[in-house]
Amino acid sequence: MLAKNETVNYSQGAVHQMTKTSVCAEPGDSGGSFLSGDQAQGVTSGGWGNCAGGGQTWFQPVNEILNRYGLTLHTA
Repeated sequence: MLAKNETVNYSQGAVHQMTKTSVCAEPGDSGGSFLSGDQAQGVTSGGWGNCAGGGQTWFQPVNEILNRYGLTLHTA
């Protein structure tokens, strides 16, 4: 993790409370899981770079998504 509580400005609007990492991501990875051990942290939301050259990836916190849609995360 490189930073927490970042705001990322997309053409559709700003997304707040993002986590910035140096995790490898490629085009099409948006919506993918962000896990820490066996805990869901969030979903891939955007970034720059690629796995060959490096870059940064932002993740939207999972609780914000769950709350927005009235969902509960159940794990086995």
